[in-house]
Amino acid sequence: MSNQNESYPTRRTPAEREMTNSLAILRRDMTTVMKDVADIKAKTSNTPVSAVLQSQPMALVHAVAPVSMEMNVAGSPTMASDAKSVNKTKAYRLLREHLWDPKFKSKHLAEIQANNGKPRWNTAVNFNQSPNTELTENLVAYSERNFVGAGLRKSDVRDFVYTNFTSRKRAANKSQAKKKSDNARNRRSSREKEHLKRRKTAYQSNKTAIDDEMKRDCSGLIIEEAMSVGESDDGTSPHVSYSGLRLRRPGWRSDEYNHFITLVDNKVVADLGLNSHQLLSRAFGETVEGPVPDAIASQFPQWALRNGP
Repeated sequence: MSNQNESYPTRRTPAEREMTNSLAILRRDMTTVMKDVADIKAKTSNTPVSAVLQSQPMALVHAVAPVSMEMNVAGSPTMASDAKSVNKTKAYRLLREHLWDPKFKSKHLAEIQANNGKPRWNTAVNFNQSPNTELTENLVAYSERNFVGAGLRKSDVRDFVYTNFTSRKRAANKSQAKKKSDNARNRRSSREKEHLKRRKTAYQSNKTAIDDEMKRDCSGLIIEEAMSVGESDDGTSPHVSYSGLRLRRPGWRSDEYNHFITLVDNKVVADLGLNSHQLLSRAFGETVEGPVPDAIASQFPQWALRNGP
């Protein structure tokens, strides 16, 4: 029968073991310091330093002990750095969650409204301008309540706030640039399609006159693949702020085909009559070399190609 009064050693937690080891190191350091103090007293018995040590023998110990405590009891420098890094991550995440998220998506209206109600940066002005200065102070105060004194300094918090602003501003600038590029591409595509329709209509309405001028039947030669992006980007707009287009002409087109396109464009202007002012002026800019597109090589006559298919 086992003895019920038998005691077993209690298993210590890692934290307790760490504390025991730290205290042992601290005792060793204090013993070393006391020995150093005794040596100094012996060597400086007739100097003012001796009087100081005799009146305050623990002064040096008190000066050294906090360093030992910080390095051992509170944890190693690496552990302290890791704890600060964790706090930085938490602080930055808390900051992001507190601010409006431009990419936020939800199926719930209440969540969308909650996100829209959050404070946001004004990326149209600088960080040190209103209303960003007021928002900065509010964010710093908000973050300080949670993290300053827990391994982070006030300057760390301000760094987080500034980093958040700069990242938002970069994203906003990139978004605006992309939006501008997308809008320009969409307008260009719309104008290309519209002008292609005008050319087809003008040719059908003036087929006899154009074919007589070209001395051949030109049916089926006005297709999208034959129009370069620059050339077909003329379009119309009631608020045009520039005067014309610089055309980029495909290098595979023959002089005869280019003449054919010019005849068609002249008919487009004539058919528009008084509304022709809506069209942008068109001027040759450069020839763009490249292979003949497959759709062109398979159906265009030899005369329309500069060097053959």
